[in-house]
Amino acid sequence: MRLFGPRLHFLDKLMSSFSPAPALKSALSAFIVALIGFSATSKGYVLEGKSWPSGTVVLLQLGLGNAGRTLQDGNTSFDDVVFPVAEMWNQRIGRVQVANVMNPGAPLSSSDRLNSVVFTSSVFGQAFGANTLAVTYYSSSGSTMLESDTLFNRAIPFDSYRGPLQFVAHGPAIADIRRVFLHELGHGLGLGHPDQGGQQVVAVMNSIVSNQEVLSADDISGGQFLYGVPALPTPTPTPVPTPTPTPGTSGSHLANISTRMKVGLSQNVLIGGFIIQGSQTKQLILRALGPSLSASGIVGALANPVLELHDAAGNVLASNDDWGNGAQAAQIQAVGFAPNSAVESAIMVTLSPGSYTAVVSGQNGGQGIGLIEAYEMDGTSSRLVNISTRGRVGLGGEPMIGGLIVQGGSAKKVIIRALGPSMTGVLAGVLADPTLELRDGAGNLLATNDDWTNSAQTSEIAATIPPVNALESAIIATLGPGNYTAIVRSVDNSSGVGLVEVFDLDP
Repeated sequence: MRLFGPRLHFLDKLMSSFSPAPALKSALSAFIVALIGFSATSKGYVLEGKSWPSGTVVLLQLGLGNAGRTLQDGNTSFDDVVFPVAEMWNQRIGRVQVANVMNPGAPLSSSDRLNSVVFTSSVFGQAFGANTLAVTYYSSSGSTMLESDTLFNRAIPFDSYRGPLQFVAHGPAIADIRRVFLHELGHGLGLGHPDQGGQQVVAVMNSIVSNQEVLSADDISGGQFLYGVPALPTPTPTPVPTPTPTPGTSGSHLANISTRMKVGLSQNVLIGGFIIQGSQTKQLILRALGPSLSASGIVGALANPVLELHDAAGNVLASNDDWGNGAQAAQIQAVGFAPNSAVESAIMVTLSPGSYTAVVSGQNGGQGIGLIEAYEMDGTSSRLVNISTRGRVGLGGEPMIGGLIVQGGSAKKVIIRALGPSMTGVLAGVLADPTLELRDGAGNLLATNDDWTNSAQTSEIAATIPPVNALESAIIATLGPGNYTAIVRSVDNSSGVGLVEVFDLDP
């Protein structure tokens, strides 16, 4: 840590140590910080005494650029490599979330209130120092974080790989940029080094880089001490064939989608669809959760969810029952998206632009509350432009809950629809009269609708993608970066098959 001007900034140095022989690979790379000022310890983790206000979406300006070669994990862009790191923290904390926007070439400043992630040749004019890999440099007002910049040393030949640390023969550890950034973002959220606070714990936040490449229990405890536990896994929607608006050019995009509802039999399984639009492939992780919902107070969770992914023609592209028994288990665990329960399901897949459907059912006909969710795992220009989920809306306390995360540097205009009657003739027992609520990440009600033709937005809705039936509901909203939830119920608490969907309306 050093003083720069009127404010206190923390400098975090990840040092690459040299190994005398490949056999001596423990504790060979160290994060080194001179601790000055406030540092509190609790349960192992260390707090720097600064944190972001509740409700903040910490927007990272990714400007690392292309690698100029193919990295070990197959990526050619450093921004694509670090893109999922924000979500690795988001999954574990509640009152604050982290989002990404691609912003290559943007001017770098230590006081522009932008959270830059870039390669530089110096730390705002100060030398990096020998073997320093990365620096986290932040400013604050009192205990309130204002800005956090992550600066990677341009002189270091970073790579990206999963698994144990790799080493140059009789030389330093090969710098894994994703592992380094997972640590640095922890500092940007307000965490310090537990091992330098006298603790002996397994942690990404330790000052010594190790084989630990995902958040440990101690890292998670520290994040949750600062920002609380996440709400129920943010529900996500998926599609049924419906009109698709013109591709948007907004800098923001729909990055995480999920839906939670009762999973039944036959046409009452949970069916989630999404459309990928663009010219590039998109890497996603799909997860079907059930048992882990019980820890959040959900009664009657689906005991053993099974997940299938279908293309637009109905062909099964991938399936999973129990993620830990799948061929992708190590890969899913390495990126930090392993479900909490061994009997939950997950698929990691790279998809071309087009329409896809994920189907969640219960093993051996099991029924209960389940969650389907999709996470973007890269920063390619292709994006999710339509997400929807179909399933049974139950009685009273069994609504359909759809969620999304808007990421980027600007607001995103969307239309959210709750359908039922228009599916008559295709499905039996449809929801007769759906109602729709839109809430923010704190649970505040932003908008509500019952019958889109009775809405103050009727004319605006009619000019976009209106529901077919007057009893169906719709809301148009312009949403800033953050988490949102759409809740679908029956107007009279009856049950039936309903559909919740979100369309990107940006031109």
